Amino acid sequence: MRTQYDDIGQSYERLKHEMPLARGPERATFEALTAEVAGRSVLDLACGTGWYSRILARAGAASVLGVDISAEMVAVAERAEAREPLGVRYRAGDARLLGVTGRFDLVTAVWLLCYARNPLDLSAMAGAVYANLAPGGVYAGVEMNPRFDWAGPKATKYGLTHRPDADFPGGKELTVTAHVDPPITFQACFWEEEPIVAALRDVGFRSVELVPATLPADPADTFWDDFRTNPTIVGIRAVK
Repeated sequence: MRTQYDDIGQSYERLKHEMPLARGPERATFEALTAEVAGRSVLDLACGTGWYSRILARAGAASVLGVDISAEMVAVAERAEAREPLGVRYRAGDARLLGVTGRFDLVTAVWLLCYARNPLDLSAMAGAVYANLAPGGVYAGVEMNPRFDWAGPKATKYGLTHRPDADFPGGKELTVTAHVDPPITFQACFWEEEPIVAALRDVGFRSVELVPATLPADPADTFWDDFRTNPTIVGIRAVK
């Protein structure tokens, strides 16, 4: 099955290098959520080209399996592994249909739930995360902030524009544009807090919390003032 990301392939990797949102709070938030990864087994869902899978491996994870719905993205990740062997394994797969691939200490996902098109998708993704965690395991995710104020400052100056196309119960359909050269555009969904928390709790997580985004920048750096006022992203931490 082809996906919208198969046509992006290698170019998607540029987002992590070029886009201020990715280089700054996205990465800092992820690293804060996974600070205790050393020695742990990790399943990285929606791994894309393996950017965060490699960060986890370099941080000392005992093992990392990256899974992404896009075969092209996985191929890019595997080429990166061949160039710089870190012991990361990859496979193509749809998180909604993943089943149990193991019992991991940590399941990570940067931009997974935003591809749920309806509550059934959201529930299926939450179920896959839960099913692949060992008892006491942790889900650490980064998503668009469910408390984002659509009347407040936007994220365009940080490299990402979210255009709401249509409302649905619990969220919005979006067209997202990453302002790299050339620009990359894709479809996603904004979910409010209640559907996300409910989906995770309903599959069995005993605790679910939204974790404020981390900014690595100097507090005096005014470039991030709009982000501080209206954070575009948030961390999600859930414990099995």
